[in-house]
Amino acid sequence: MFLDISFLAFGTAMGFIAGLIPGVGNVIMLLMLWPFLFDATMQQMLLFYLALISACQFSGSVVATVFGVPGESSSMPAVYEGNKMFHRGVGNYAISNAAIGSVLGSAFSVLAVYALLPWAVYFIQNFYNNNVQIIILFISVSSILFLLGTSLLVNIGIFTLGFLLSMVGWQDIPYGYFLNGVLPYDTFIGLKSGIPFFPVVVALYVFPVLLSSYQSNMVLENNRDYEDNTPWRDHFKEFAANLTSAFRGSAFGAFIGLVPHVGTSIASNLSYAVEKRLGIKRKTYNNNGDIKSLVAAETANNSTGFTSMMPLLLLGIPITTSEAILLSLIDANSFDINYKSTLDVGMFETLVVYFVLVNIVCFTISWPMVQYVNYLKKVKLSTILAFTMLTIFALVCYNGYIEHSLGYFIAVTLVLMPIGYMLRKTDPLIVVIAFVLQDRILQSCITFYQINF
Repeated sequence: MFLDISFLAFGTAMGFIAGLIPGVGNVIMLLMLWPFLFDATMQQMLLFYLALISACQFSGSVVATVFGVPGESSSMPAVYEGNKMFHRGVGNYAISNAAIGSVLGSAFSVLAVYALLPWAVYFIQNFYNNNVQIIILFISVSSILFLLGTSLLVNIGIFTLGFLLSMVGWQDIPYGYFLNGVLPYDTFIGLKSGIPFFPVVVALYVFPVLLSSYQSNMVLENNRDYEDNTPWRDHFKEFAANLTSAFRGSAFGAFIGLVPHVGTSIASNLSYAVEKRLGIKRKTYNNNGDIKSLVAAETANNSTGFTSMMPLLLLGIPITTSEAILLSLIDANSFDINYKSTLDVGMFETLVVYFVLVNIVCFTISWPMVQYVNYLKKVKLSTILAFTMLTIFALVCYNGYIEHSLGYFIAVTLVLMPIGYMLRKTDPLIVVIAFVLQDRILQSCITFYQINF
């Protein structure tokens, strides 16, 4: 139990840091901490991940509100509305209502999961087979191709790249080396073991994301310091006035969290758009920062937290990039994740309890500590992003060393980085999802062919 709480506390701390640094987020932080998680149990990995994604939402909205800089795309409503509220002197209400809404959204997420869980388990036990898996994978792939990025053709190309990279090396199905006679397996022996996951993610996801953040010249500065001398009762009274918006946001988040590869970004922004439209229609929308729209968005943010993990926990299918990385860690430690290894052994209930606990802790810690956000004005983001990239590259070397393939890991990273550079204006998470799902897609399709033909 002590170790579980330690991983929970560690994930919470790292989540706060990830949310405070624009461009880092859950995915990059998870990669940076890969060595610390590699030998953990599956429950400890999941606890760390739940704490990470929860804490990141709390701190990310603070930076977006005070400085107008989004940590992730899901923080854009806080930039639009929270930052306006900050500049007219009521940023404290924006931050407190976002924090309270996040707790409410998390609780709603848990309730939604328990409401759906009996039906989900019944379906899996009685109807889940290879054909159903193909349908789920098809929906998953289609969602990222149609909903992400700006071009379907570009998305198909990126997905194909990730799929083919994952095919390199020995394949049990179909039996043999992929493109044997075309790829130089005899010249570069490392290719026989396949393209390692870590260098792929670093070169094709982390590098373009950090490069885009670096080139945007984001600066954490403003002409007003954050301060809050308002009694806590007034903050709760203000939230009570926006409770209907919070429930709407919770419902949006819990539902959209189940849509593959959409998650917090679409849930937050869609909830924000709906609430803003309602405010304009009712003539209650405040052009100088609308708190109802902000509350709806931030509540939706955290409401996706637990529901979005349902496919991973019950079927072992990731629907976000960070979940794909988490699944790679789980697979690397030879753990199987599905409803039998999470629900039947009681792990699921443990995760629920800790998920609620970590959100309460995040709320308790984040609100009083917001006053220290003013110190971030002394931070030079370009330096932090460059340091982050160097750290990630050092981890490539570390992982290569422990795998006895240091030169191969470095070579793969350097060869793929020019491709990562070309992906900087696309949505590079597509290549990561394709790389992780390749074996499941291929095995399901071949099994379908063998059974039916």
